[in-house]
Amino acid sequence: MNLSRLNLNLLPGLKALLDTQSVSRAAQVMHVTQSAMSRTLGQLREALNDPILIRKGNHIYLSEKAVSLHEEVNRVVHAASSIFENQQFDPATTERHFRIATGHMVLEDVMPGIIHSVWKQAPHFTFELVALHPGLTVSNGKIDIMVGYVGDPEEGLSGHQLIKERVCLVVCEDHPLAREPLSQERLLQFPFIMQKNDQNTHQLMNDYIRSLSDKVKVRAFAPSIMACMNLVKGTDSVFLATGSVQTFARNLEGVVVRDVPMDVPEVYYSMVWPEYWALNRAHRWLREFIRDELTAFIEGRQIARFPL
Repeated sequence: MNLSRLNLNLLPGLKALLDTQSVSRAAQVMHVTQSAMSRTLGQLREALNDPILIRKGNHIYLSEKAVSLHEEVNRVVHAASSIFENQQFDPATTERHFRIATGHMVLEDVMPGIIHSVWKQAPHFTFELVALHPGLTVSNGKIDIMVGYVGDPEEGLSGHQLIKERVCLVVCEDHPLAREPLSQERLLQFPFIMQKNDQNTHQLMNDYIRSLSDKVKVRAFAPSIMACMNLVKGTDSVFLATGSVQTFARNLEGVVVRDVPMDVPEVYYSMVWPEYWALNRAHRWLREFIRDELTAFIEGRQIARFPL
């Protein structure tokens, strides 16, 4: 292939089109006019001999070839940007935007404090925080860092395990199960509060509850852990959650959290990122900062839970 004939300036535009699936949104990402992005799309269609974006009814989709190219384009663009960025990285002056995905408790109560600390050293970093859900992928470049229960990890990811937790029982402080020995038979005598949203951990928990019996009585569904715990208060309802409620929940007043002495799933909370960011200095600086802050937070909460 004649490299002199390649227009590598088209690569950032291709990435923007693949990420957004929209000419107008890609133009915003690239800070160009919509007509300029349309010309870029035309050049890309000619170079790749492919439409890239396909209209079906009122929606626009990526072509089959565009989908197959997406991950590799991300790798190439990020690798190229790292070459130049690494030569001049300084957290005090570098401008970068990061998308971070995590669960609701960390998203609302922990991550804002970490980002405030980041801004003290890297004031030009900007962020978009995203709630975890099963359809969220990291390897395609749309998320830079994911924190939480990852499940079966995608290929092409690197990671760091933060904490391992077991399933625990949350009940009102005057509930009979707050004091007496636990058993599966006794647990199933009470109505359940269950989470119902699209986050990874909650599906794991609900599958486990359904596996206990096909006659589980569900009194209410709620979208968040805090809502479920508030529904438990003052009732005979029970709520099964991961032990992370003791680590990340801001308020456990009025409830008792107990370990469940049964065959229950273990939940691994990790921080993961695309492996092509491994040598990027800005990304490495941020992920190590977040890792250290989360580790210190978790260790502090565990010391409070289990004092010497």
